[in-house]
Amino acid sequence: MKTALKQFLKYYLKYITKLVLLIHRPLVIGVTGSINEVFTKDEIKRQLTATGLEARSNPKNFNTEIGLPLAILNLPSGYGSYKDWLPIIWQAFESIFNLKFPKILILGLGVSDPGDMKYLMSLVKPKIAVITDITQRYIASFADMNKLAKEYEYFIKLMDKDGYLILNHDNQRIKKLAEFKNDKTIFFGLAETGLKNYWRGQVMEKTLNGQVVKVTENGQTTEYQINRFGQHHIYALMIGLIVKKIVLNFK
Repeated sequence: MKTALKQFLKYYLKYITKLVLLIHRPLVIGVTGSINEVFTKDEIKRQLTATGLEARSNPKNFNTEIGLPLAILNLPSGYGSYKDWLPIIWQAFESIFNLKFPKILILGLGVSDPGDMKYLMSLVKPKIAVITDITQRYIASFADMNKLAKEYEYFIKLMDKDGYLILNHDNQRIKKLAEFKNDKTIFFGLAETGLKNYWRGQVMEKTLNGQVVKVTENGQTTEYQINRFGQHHIYALMIGLIVKKIVLNFK
């Protein structure tokens, strides 16, 4: 995409998006992290829609400075074509007058370069904020892991001040980020901690199609069948359950 078009789209879509969010005021759930963002968004949506709630999530790659507004406005991308962007630019304007809008938005926020998170958080302020994991996957644009972790500090500092923060307790860098929001922080993980506001997942049995997982929260235990393998799916399940509990308490 040409630089001039990209800059125009960036700010044009930003201000239309902010206006649309101001008009409709949906509950925003923000999901970020180096990995497991997509599975987590899908699980949150699955948990919420199963209760009858109306929720929409952004497509896999629509988590950047242009992709995120498109996801919020429910519009496609024109990618590198001027011709393809022309109708989308008009549709973005029309979206201001669209009366149909979901009550809940589940939005992935992608970080690949310094400053990405500050910009994305100038678009949205999640009421529920999730950090899945921090790894070296996107370290190339950062001097070190501490610089990358700074992006997630901004995520917490700029989220809704009265919102809920959900953190991966198994990741030491993420666990330390709790200091930026002491109240309404909920942890999830696989280890025994003895903490309050902590959800623990344990694999009870491997099956041909996946795994049986026990999830414990404040002494209450429930077993779930996950039709996939891997601990990232256990994390996604727990996050989905936590978000569902928070959202249902809002009602």
